[in-house]
Amino acid sequence: MNQQAVRVNATMDEDLLRRVDAYAADHYEDRSAALRQLVDFALRELRKRDALDAYRSGRVTLRDVARALGLSAWATHDLLRAEGVEVARGDRTETAAALEATLEQLGQGDE
Repeated sequence: MNQQAVRVNATMDEDLLRRVDAYAADHYEDRSAALRQLVDFALRELRKRDALDAYRSGRVTLRDVARALGLSAWATHDLLRAEGVEVARGDRTETAAALEATLEQLGQGDE
């Protein structure tokens, strides 16, 4: 997918600009590339934080978090543990249904 670059003007204080420029210099990038990298990173981290907060509060399931972050269920489980978030355990019926659905997706159901 080829996306066309769009010029954006932003105003920031001098200290923030110095820190952006220092990041750019440390990573051998120009200011524009550094800003793109920093904004992309910040947005991904904020999305992750929001998804983890929603999971902690019980508003979403592990699968919802996985979908929002573009991860597999196992990778999401590992992320939750790495971030110190207790992984909720569903009841036996929910777990059995999830296992059955996973096996069917893998083409192993009812064999």
